[in-house]
Amino acid sequence: MYSACLCSKKRSIFTPFISYKNEAVFKDFEGIIIGKCKNCGLLKTFPPKNLKFNPKQSRKDMYESRKSFFISLFIPIVEKIKQYKPSGKVLDVGCSSGILLELLKKETYDVFGIEPNKKAFLIAKKKFGQKIFYGTLKSFIKKSKKKFDVIIYNHVLEHIEDLRSEIMLIKKTLRKNGIFILGLPNTNNYIFYLRGKYWEPLMPNEHIWHFSKKIISDFLKKNQFKILDIAFSNDDRKDYPFIKQLYFKVLSSINAILHTGEAILIVSKK
Repeated sequence: MYSACLCSKKRSIFTPFISYKNEAVFKDFEGIIIGKCKNCGLLKTFPPKNLKFNPKQSRKDMYESRKSFFISLFIPIVEKIKQYKPSGKVLDVGCSSGILLELLKKETYDVFGIEPNKKAFLIAKKKFGQKIFYGTLKSFIKKSKKKFDVIIYNHVLEHIEDLRSEIMLIKKTLRKNGIFILGLPNTNNYIFYLRGKYWEPLMPNEHIWHFSKKIISDFLKKNQFKILDIAFSNDDRKDYPFIKQLYFKVLSSINAILHTGEAILIVSKK
């Protein structure tokens, strides 16, 4: 399989790493192949032709129905922003219904959001009016020359095909010494090693890229971002039966011992 990768401006060779075939559990993933770059090891989704694969529309408005849960996930992000940029103008790209922006507004940040999902956009717009833009960062830049002190991509970058172009847009929109907050699933963790194709954060019907700490860190450094902080977290799986919760708590403990986790939060500076 030949496709674009972060490690080369030319097309790279990807070998099949995970295949979804004759699926009984994840029927929605039937026919998907996750390939591994032979050069750098980055994982990439290769959907079958019949799969409606539209990552720009993958973020839903379901955040509001589980608002307290998402607030608990977003509080660490707010604390990191307060630590490295106590005030200023913040842009959340892929802001969904605007829950993270609500938390940041309470901390007196001047908040703006971009959201490509129409339902989520309309919810966020009711909260913040003209400070919410429907579309992508690329389309936003065409209509606005605003610069920001903080730009957030929280579980968004893995949905974007052309990462080289996207990082250039981020650099263009971020002020000098601005902070780039990046949240992603992290494949370099013990739970993924055990679960493989059944690791829930893979979401191969939505995620194009599947990053490890090293690969995303190298990508940021290559694009002149200085990494200030890295934090890991694991899904507590509260919806799972009690015995399964205990099982994953043990696995999460192993991740902690190994200084890794299922998700990574990176703070970097331009």
